[in-house]
Amino acid sequence: MTVTIPDVIARYYQLIGGPDVDAFVACFTDDAIVADENRTHEGPAAIRAWRERTVADYDYQAVPEAVEEEAGGNIVVTALVSGTFPGSPVRLRHRFTLRDGLIGALDIRP
Repeated sequence: MTVTIPDVIARYYQLIGGPDVDAFVACFTDDAIVADENRTHEGPAAIRAWRERTVADYDYQAVPEAVEEEAGGNIVVTALVSGTFPGSPVRLRHRFTLRDGLIGALDIRP
């Protein structure tokens, strides 16, 4: 079965390495939760702070390599993430929960 990346997830990957934080945060619902590096970021202000910190600390990009849909509708994207961080490059699994065409939850893990 072929899984197409939903538009908001494609937009997330287009924006991930760039400077447009407003457009990046706009990919998420107002009550979205992001789990990354053993931390949880909830809501637009926390997601903005997480994004601004990662952009300031690292120059990186993420290239989707595989996409699968889980039971229950979550979309899991395996991406090759490379940049100026220790251990680069690394493959990470991004588990997206979508609501109303936006990202309601994102869990990033090796």
